[in-house]
Amino acid sequence: MSLAVVRCPACRGTSRVESDALGEVVACPRCQSSFVAVEEAQVVSPAPVPAAPTRRTAVARPVAPPRRRRLPPDESDDWDEPPPNRTSGSRPVAVATPVLIPDPEHDPHQAPVAGLPVSVLVGLALLPFGIPLLWLIMPMVTGQDAALSIAVPLALAVAASALCLGVVKTIDWTATTRIKGVLMLVGLAYLSAAGLYFLKKELMDKVQGFFGPTSEWAFVPLDKNSRIKMPSNPEKCEDQPLGPGVVGPNVKLVGLQATYESDLRGGTYKYWAMSATLAAPVAKPDDAWFNKIGDELKRVRGGRLLQKHTVTHRGHPGCEWEFELGEDTIRIVQVFVIDNRVYYLSAEGPKLARDDDLADTFFQSFWVN
Repeated sequence: MSLAVVRCPACRGTSRVESDALGEVVACPRCQSSFVAVEEAQVVSPAPVPAAPTRRTAVARPVAPPRRRRLPPDESDDWDEPPPNRTSGSRPVAVATPVLIPDPEHDPHQAPVAGLPVSVLVGLALLPFGIPLLWLIMPMVTGQDAALSIAVPLALAVAASALCLGVVKTIDWTATTRIKGVLMLVGLAYLSAAGLYFLKKELMDKVQGFFGPTSEWAFVPLDKNSRIKMPSNPEKCEDQPLGPGVVGPNVKLVGLQATYESDLRGGTYKYWAMSATLAAPVAKPDDAWFNKIGDELKRVRGGRLLQKHTVTHRGHPGCEWEFELGEDTIRIVQVFVIDNRVYYLSAEGPKLARDDDLADTFFQSFWVN
């Protein structure tokens, strides 16, 4: 049988092995290190040993495969180091290299755990995008409009889906944990959407009043004795919302007009604050006088009267009217008679209510010395 020359990578010494042992693990006869036999030179036939060799070439001894050590199930199953001086017959046996078993929880090539592939998890992660659809359907089911615009459920759906996709891609979690995480986030998203949809309008007005109008509004004078808080862009105006039969033929109300854009409620709100001196002083306006004012407001300004209230300012008589102008636009008007002057205050906008901060900030700030 022919022999092949191999070289030990540890001590760089050469030795001979049988040709059939090439590619197998052998032990170096010098340093006892194990290595894979790779041919160093051409295969040579055995020759007689010279009479006086100057250097003797050692013969490598094949190594038997290591025995596998039995371990408890909870411990790692590693291979023992091969014994350096153990042989097994005349033919070496290759040592098997340990192969890492892929994690069945995360390997995409394995069968899906819990019967749900990744595509199903992605589909569950996109469930929050049903929130904007429900937002549009709920008014027909409940008969109640949402206090917030459609931008809120859209933002909630995008944020919730992004979180769910992050959970799906978390490879450190088991499939069961990922499913539970996705379903939990979807449930929280729908609960949050329901809470935002049925959010009380009064609470939203208070929040808007805290962060919105009050920070952009300022007191402005109506005349030398009165002032009121209006949006920061008032303009002078001359109007005649009250007929000449009430305030006099040559009397015009003069004051300020302002517009406020509400990003939170998505609407435009308009405000008027005007005053004028009465042609004939009114000693004490009664209900009949204020009824004439209401009729004039309806005739000149239009709208359907919803309700009327008696109000006062520092003991001076006044009256408040609420008109519906169509398309959910509400106008609220207050008229006061103080000494010989009449004051006209008006605010209008979509779904405006008297207790809204958008209205209350305006009317409650009115002050006359």
